[in-house]
Amino acid sequence: MLCFAMASTLLSAQADLQAEGKPVAAEPELWLRPGELPPASPEMTPLVKPLKVHLERMKARQNHVATLYVGKVTVGEPAQELTVIFDTSSGHVLVPHEACKSKACVEHKKYFPRKSTTASDVNVDGDLVDKGHRFARGGLVRTGVSVDFTQADLGEGQAKCVVVRDNVCIEGDNGDACVDLELVAAIKEEDAPFRAMPNDGIVGLGLDSLAAGPRLSFMARLMGDSKNVLPQFGISLGPESGDIFFGGQDPSLKSPLQWVPVNHPESGYWQVDVKSVRVGGVIVDECRRGCHGIIDSGTSHLGVQSYRLHNLRPALKTQVLPGGGCTGPALEFDLGTTVITLDAKDYSDESCTPSIGPLNLEEPAFIGVYAFGESVLQRYYVGFDWANKKIGFAPSSHAPPSVVVV
Repeated sequence: MLCFAMASTLLSAQADLQAEGKPVAAEPELWLRPGELPPASPEMTPLVKPLKVHLERMKARQNHVATLYVGKVTVGEPAQELTVIFDTSSGHVLVPHEACKSKACVEHKKYFPRKSTTASDVNVDGDLVDKGHRFARGGLVRTGVSVDFTQADLGEGQAKCVVVRDNVCIEGDNGDACVDLELVAAIKEEDAPFRAMPNDGIVGLGLDSLAAGPRLSFMARLMGDSKNVLPQFGISLGPESGDIFFGGQDPSLKSPLQWVPVNHPESGYWQVDVKSVRVGGVIVDECRRGCHGIIDSGTSHLGVQSYRLHNLRPALKTQVLPGGGCTGPALEFDLGTTVITLDAKDYSDESCTPSIGPLNLEEPAFIGVYAFGESVLQRYYVGFDWANKKIGFAPSSHAPPSVVVV
C-alpha cells in the first residue's frame, strides 16, 4: 500500500501514564541472532544464510475480497507479539498505540509502550520528549508523524502517530533479526483502510527516504547499519502462504534474477521504469510522459492510477472456460530489459473478472503509476538490492511465468 508521511506536532498520547526515569543509549543497536533474545550488549555475528520469514495469506475483514500476506513481529521487552504485513511501499513500522480509541485500533491488538522496559517516548528527531523520563508526562507537546495510505483494495486513509523508540524483532525459521529503532504508534486511525486489515500493524520495507527520518526506517536500520547483513531481501508469494528472505535471496531459486534499476530511488519507492503496457500484444499505454511500476506487497489487486483505468479495463476481455478456469489476453509491462507478463488468471478474481483497483495519486508527484501487488508477486519472485538500488525478477516456483529478455 502506498504511503506518504509528514512530521506534525501532537499533544502527548500518554499524559495519564506514570513517568519513569531511564536514559536511552545515544546510538541504536542492531543485532542478528539465532534463538532467544540477546543480552543487553549482544555480540554481532555474521548471518550465514538469509533469514526466512513465513507469511500466511489472510482475507481482509468487513466483507472485502482483498487478501494480504501476514507475518509476526515482536516489539519491546518482554516481547509483545503483533501480526503485520511487510509492505514494500511503506517506510515505517506502524502499530496501534495503547492510547488509541479508534475502532480500527480497538479491533486489533495494540502495542503497550509502558509495558516494555526498552521503550521511550521520542520526537521525530530522536530526542526524548521529556528529558530524564522514559515516558512523556501530561501537557507536554511532542512531534509526531501523520501517515497517509492509498490502497488499491481497501481505499485510502490516514493514521496520526506518536514516535516511540523500542526494539522490533522479526521471527524467522532460522533465527530472528532485531533492530532498535523509532516506530510510529498510531493514536488515531481512520476506518479505511485500517479496519479491514487482517493484520495489527505494518513493517515498511521501502527505501529510507520513504520514512520521516533515518531512525524511523526499519530497512535502513537493518540493511544500512550492519556490516554483517547482505543488503538484499526477496519476496516469494504462493496461493496460500509466502516467504520473505532477509539478508540475501531464496537459495532454492531455479532461475537467475533479471535485475532492473530502481527509478528515482530518492522517492523511497521500489519502482521501475515501464516503457509501455500491452494487452494481447497491442499497446494500450505508450507511457509518453513516463510510467512507473511500484512493487507493492501491501495490496492484492493490480493498482492503476485512476485516470489511466479507461485505457486498460476495456482491453482486458476475459471469460470463464467451460471446464473451469479463466482465459483472456496477456497483460505485459515492458521494463526495457525484462517483460513482466500476467495471464488472465493472474489479473482476475475467482469469477474471472479483472481485479484492478484505482490509485488516487495526484500529478505531478505521481505519473503513470502501476502498483505491482499480489498479482505480480505470485507470478514472480522479486529480489531487492538495497545497496545498489535494483529490483530483480525471476519465475516463481508457485506459478512459473514467462520472463522475456529483449
